[in-house]
Amino acid sequence: MKDVTVIVPVHNGATHLAAALESIFAQTLQPASVIVVDDGSTDSTADVAAQFGSRIRYLQQDQMGAAAARNAGVRRVETEYIAFLDADDLWAPTKLELQLSLLHASEAPAMIFGHTVQFASPELSSEEVAALKFDPNPMPAITASALLIRKGDFLAVGPFDELLETGEFIEWYARARDCRLANLVPADIVVRRRLHRDNHGRRRVDTRPDYARALKSVLDRRRKTV
Repeated sequence: MKDVTVIVPVHNGATHLAAALESIFAQTLQPASVIVVDDGSTDSTADVAAQFGSRIRYLQQDQMGAAAARNAGVRRVETEYIAFLDADDLWAPTKLELQLSLLHASEAPAMIFGHTVQFASPELSSEEVAALKFDPNPMPAITASALLIRKGDFLAVGPFDELLETGEFIEWYARARDCRLANLVPADIVVRRRLHRDNHGRRRVDTRPDYARALKSVLDRRRKTV
């Protein structure tokens, strides 16, 4: 059942974009559409995207952040279901098939996630890998790259907050929970998170202000509804 649109936000992601897209096209259940939203890239991201020809829909915008890129993709979705994949992450081959079966079994509004494993990108030196000190074991993935959701349920929650440079998914997820969306997190690994030199959280020395603003937004909204 090809009724899923995958939205891939990317900014200067030429190094890893092709692998991310190949993991989408390697799915046991193929999506109906793949939308790549280029958020103001200045590297060869456009050239990498062009290699996929008509298999993707390629959009460009001025750099406004991942939230704005995802929202731009959502506005062009014509299918019943939406999934997201960050341009440096990889999907497990059965991700869509597994999650769609679970979502079809749930008549209530729901978000389907799964588990993730982190891995060191092959281009890193042994010294860089040692410095990462990450847990390679599977863990619950409450992230955009793991999410599958009905378009109607996403629209009921509302778009990502484009004022947040980081923490935008945490803020959106809190709104989704407040909207009583069921939260399904199967033990299956659905996404592999790449650790590399340009991870967003690693580029920014201190992301605490953005996360604090995301939390404040959640608390302020909840106070208004009490």
